[in-house]
Amino acid sequence: MLYAGFWKRVLASIIDNLLLWFVFMILGLIWFVIQAIGDWGSSLVENSLLTDGSSPIFTMKMVGQTLLNWGAMWLYHAIMESSKCKASVGKLALGIVVVDEFNQRLSFGRASARHWSKFISAIILCIGFIMTAFTARKQALHDLIARTYVVDKRELNHILREQAERGAGM
Repeated sequence: MLYAGFWKRVLASIIDNLLLWFVFMILGLIWFVIQAIGDWGSSLVENSLLTDGSSPIFTMKMVGQTLLNWGAMWLYHAIMESSKCKASVGKLALGIVVVDEFNQRLSFGRASARHWSKFISAIILCIGFIMTAFTARKQALHDLIARTYVVDKRELNHILREQAERGAGM
């Protein structure tokens, strides 16, 4: 099996993050316009500033937006990686997919576990991501936790075809 290496996975992540950034910027702009129209003429924010000069409404909106972004990123990765595609847009662009230990598509639950485990990979100074360069099967910490592998799509298709032919020939 040809496992996807560190730099290929980094590039896929960059592609995904750029895509998500663009989508979040468009949605944020739309949200800003809707809020501006709704707040037109309102002096609520000016009259409710905290002692540090920030607004409780602004702070709550930022927390809400952050939670929405995290939710959107989770759904993006979990849905894409548990779909027939087996990969996010960035991974698809580089010809790599995420599979379980049986080379099958992930369940939504396993894809979700993989996604949320990335926080563990990140909070330990990104060592969980760097592990990809040093493990035998090119697994990051979140892959080890979720028991997943990132592999070359063509190689996987070849292996699955061979298995199907052997199964049909019996």
